[in-house]
Amino acid sequence: MSDQDVEKEAHSIYKGDGGNDFHDLDGSNSKRTKTFESGEYTIPSNPETPTSGHSTSSRPIGRDKAKRKGKGKVTQSDSINAQCVADLHALRLAKDNENEIARARLQLEREKLDRPSMKMYQKMLLKLLEKEHLSPEDQDMKRNLTEILFGK
Repeated sequence: MSDQDVEKEAHSIYKGDGGNDFHDLDGSNSKRTKTFESGEYTIPSNPETPTSGHSTSSRPIGRDKAKRKGKGKVTQSDSINAQCVADLHALRLAKDNENEIARARLQLEREKLDRPSMKMYQKMLLKLLEKEHLSPEDQDMKRNLTEILFGK
């Protein structure tokens, strides 16, 4: 049995069940035509086929158009976010200034606390310098005091 015989037998079975003739359509007959400026296509309806209706399909958005859409105007939420960022930046600057002032105050307080001890170190060094003969411990103390007072 050849392919044509099998096809004829299938057509006769189809006609016997439904009573209608079988129309062999492989889908290559439909032609898409552009009907709208928006890029929509329509497929002309075929009156011989009962299932084919008027169907439209929209064209997918292009790459460049999608990029332009993403770069659209700034929305209100974007401007709110930008305002929040600006506020946080200003707050950080204010905190940095406060921290710098606190560091300067601490440095001044340390210097004030060091002044009496420096005076005490000076007095001790003067006492050691007044002595004619120094013990090895006194010489070590003298060297340490000169390093503290005058640096290395």
